[in-house]
Amino acid sequence: MSQQTSAARRVGSPSEKNANQSPAPSPSASTSHSLNEQEKEKDGLALAASPSDDPSGQLPELGNGSDVSQDLEEKEVAMPWRYRLAAFSMILFFATGSSYLEGVAAPLKSTFRSELKITNAQYGAIASASSLVNTVLPIIGGIGMDYWGATYACIISSVFILVGAVVTSCSANTNNYGLLIGGRIIMGFGSTVIESTQSKLYAHWFKGSNLALVFALDIAWNRITSVISKATAVPMSNINGWWGWAQWIPTIVCAFNMALVLFYWWFERSVPKKYRPSLGKEARVVEGWSKKKFKFGTLLRLPKFFWILCGTQLFQNAAVTVYTSNLADIQTYTRGTSKLAAGYNTSLQGVIPIVLTPLTGWFFDMFGWRMVFVSWTAILYIIVFVLIGFTTVHPLCPILISSFALTTNAIAFIASIPVLVGDDALLGTAFGVWKAFANGNSAVLDVAAGAIQDRTKDGSYDNVLYLIIAIKAVEVCLGPIYDYLDGKWLGHSLRMPEKKRLELRKKALEEDIDYPGWRISKKTTYIVGGELTALVITAWVVYIIYSLGT
Repeated sequence: MSQQTSAARRVGSPSEKNANQSPAPSPSASTSHSLNEQEKEKDGLALAASPSDDPSGQLPELGNGSDVSQDLEEKEVAMPWRYRLAAFSMILFFATGSSYLEGVAAPLKSTFRSELKITNAQYGAIASASSLVNTVLPIIGGIGMDYWGATYACIISSVFILVGAVVTSCSANTNNYGLLIGGRIIMGFGSTVIESTQSKLYAHWFKGSNLALVFALDIAWNRITSVISKATAVPMSNINGWWGWAQWIPTIVCAFNMALVLFYWWFERSVPKKYRPSLGKEARVVEGWSKKKFKFGTLLRLPKFFWILCGTQLFQNAAVTVYTSNLADIQTYTRGTSKLAAGYNTSLQGVIPIVLTPLTGWFFDMFGWRMVFVSWTAILYIIVFVLIGFTTVHPLCPILISSFALTTNAIAFIASIPVLVGDDALLGTAFGVWKAFANGNSAVLDVAAGAIQDRTKDGSYDNVLYLIIAIKAVEVCLGPIYDYLDGKWLGHSLRMPEKKRLELRKKALEEDIDYPGWRISKKTTYIVGGELTALVITAWVVYIIYSLGT
């Protein structure tokens, strides 16, 4: 028997019955037995290892399991590439405006401090303002996305982004710190949710076909946006001697993005119905919500390995955010680099990922081995933090090294989430939870880092760098742990190339194989959910205290 089969137990075996997990119905199961299994699923005890078109949380009746696999294959092959590429060419740019506006903040840190008369902690509040509401909103938005459809969620998000961007830009006309914070918070109601809608739409258009590569191309475009925003922030702030242009020009891009979202909605409704993502009532039926209400109980349908991944990534993304948002100022403080040069240097860390991130996604699709890059990335960041803060080497040395770390930093996780969830009907909710953790981490650590710097002699970054080095040291150990759990619970699905992984899923359906990583665990959900709740409360308390300058 294969390694994957040995890593799992046959559904319905005596040992399974003793494990407080609901077995998937056998091919000979009666109608009453199926109904009983559905009742167990409602209690949160059913398996989460369902196929993408069976969102009940259970494996389907396996008497026709091969037919289900065949239908999935036909649907993937039948999707014309002209529709896929047309959709991708629009979805890719949905979040460009919001990313551009958020990206200009780092090179303008000293400008914000001088023009708005604020402290380092208050700058941290600016950097994490859009993250604050997104400690909760991505979960609501993710559930809503699965309930009503991703495109409607995208339109609503675009409205919030544009309104928030306009308010943010108006703050430059009045040099009003409160208006700047308020605008970024409003923008935050849409900026993270729209990124989740992109992931959901990519999963629809490219399901089973180079999905990791598509995610990687999306990340690469975000890197391009980051390079442009950081390289142009200072020059824009010098137009006519007024720093406000660094806010208004990205706001104009947000307006174009909203127009593009509306055009995509028209395009989506114009393609043949069988190829469209579902919307409204149709979405509730297709995604398995037709007899369910919009409720947070959907969180209980996410499998335990996904929750463990979220819970163990505490502050990991935020450590990178702290480094990136302060990189220009670190150069000025430690090496006397001019603001303009520091801004250009900072932008260079996004150049290499433009090419290498798509190659990384292609590598995952062709060869797998996703979790190896978790520890590799953490090691690179530790080297970068030491070089930038505690040596006198030219800043381009650690910046270029960090660009290699940036290449694999996000894609390893983004490409793994669909594997860990195992059900496209829950991807909106899953990405929402992931984003909520990420934003909670950033909201706390961005402000905390500013406060630590304010309390360090001469405003040094030493203590901030010690903190983020310690955080990344933890992640070095997490990579092997994830890989071990992947082998024990998912038959090493995360090591597999895309085609082989899909074959494993089909085999699990056809042969009633139960993989523990796709099970629902209420205990795990409640523990990690409690961690998220505590993180959100901490984020709001810390943010409110320091945004008021106390």
